[in-house]
Amino acid sequence: MFCEYFEARVCRSCPLMGVPYSQQVRDKERASRRALISLDRPSSRRNPAQPPAAKSQFDWLPTYRSPQKEFRNKAKMVVSGSKKSIVLGLAPTKDHPAGVDLQACPLYVPAIRAAFAPIRAWLQRLGARPYNIATAKGEVKYVLVSANPEGELMVRLVLRSKAALHRIENTWSELQAELPHLRVFSVNIQPEHTTVIEGREEIILSSERYIPMPGIGTDLWLAPGAFFQTNTAASQAMYTQAATWARELQPETAWDLYCGVGGFAFALSSAGVAQVTGVEVVGPAIDGAKHAVTKLESATATVPVEPSNKNDGTPNIPSAAPRPHFITADATKWATNQKLVPPDLVVVNPPRRGLGPELSSWLERSGIPHLIYSSCFQETLVEDLRRMRSYQIRAAKLVDMFPHTSHVESVVLMSRAD
Repeated sequence: MFCEYFEARVCRSCPLMGVPYSQQVRDKERASRRALISLDRPSSRRNPAQPPAAKSQFDWLPTYRSPQKEFRNKAKMVVSGSKKSIVLGLAPTKDHPAGVDLQACPLYVPAIRAAFAPIRAWLQRLGARPYNIATAKGEVKYVLVSANPEGELMVRLVLRSKAALHRIENTWSELQAELPHLRVFSVNIQPEHTTVIEGREEIILSSERYIPMPGIGTDLWLAPGAFFQTNTAASQAMYTQAATWARELQPETAWDLYCGVGGFAFALSSAGVAQVTGVEVVGPAIDGAKHAVTKLESATATVPVEPSNKNDGTPNIPSAAPRPHFITADATKWATNQKLVPPDLVVVNPPRRGLGPELSSWLERSGIPHLIYSSCFQETLVEDLRRMRSYQIRAAKLVDMFPHTSHVESVVLMSRAD
């Protein structure tokens, strides 16, 4: 067993840690098949005559199997302990009143594990008191760290107030000196005593605002407050699958709803979809997506012009790939209020709560021929698909985003039955 936390029973974040990985995958596959095949049965006892939402005869593509360790590209660490003895990791409990330090957690990528000691030392020099959940006193609540495959880091400090902000502004360069790959550093203010980690105010202290993350066709640019999938390689598998399906379908227009930093949108553009619109309510995510478009356009503008073979002096200018267009808006409100001709394809990647009745019912009525649904919670996926009875599942792929847990991502391709 490679996890000392599991052996010591101080961390229950990976309940399947002791189960062989091949068995974990098989169990997830069986549970997923049962969930989607259940769509062949009536949707509820209250309306047993309602036709099924989909048929069970579709292609199950090979499951993406994640590395079993060093796959987490982000760490959300509770700051506990005392001013002179900082603990970064799990919140204090009765059995572990000082919290549990997760520096040795084997799931984090090496760049994040290496950042623990410098961050802890800097916080201790800072002298700000860790926030005490029981008494609702103290200043430093969380440290949020993200890393890309090159080891570049984004570090965010979540504070209860701005009391320590001046000291942080004057000393955070010390942390940067100890972490030469630290690119983005910010402070988030969360004054509420709540389980919601982040507040609305973000103060970026570094000159850089983004770190690049791998995408399909271009880098994706992650800003403080924007969401990116926890498992970088698994996210690539989802984007690649969507691009593969888009090449088969050859749609001219597409929407990417809940687009985040634009992973699916850029994947569709790389597959040749001429017009892609991404919609996301989180402003920093759209800022990153637009930054990626700017980077693409800048790169295209600097591509050297090669002489053509026509021998007439005509420059051989490379044709530019399509560029997605991004909008900051609530996905449900934006889609249901559209008066334009519906697109050929819609990709939805909703949070755990799913699409909900309003958007899924609108999609059912929309006439849109093809739909790709990326889901992190199969219960809400099934609920949404029951409302979209005109669509039939054509293919599904499981992506094991979180090994050693029961959670699994599903990417499902659907087309209208007619």
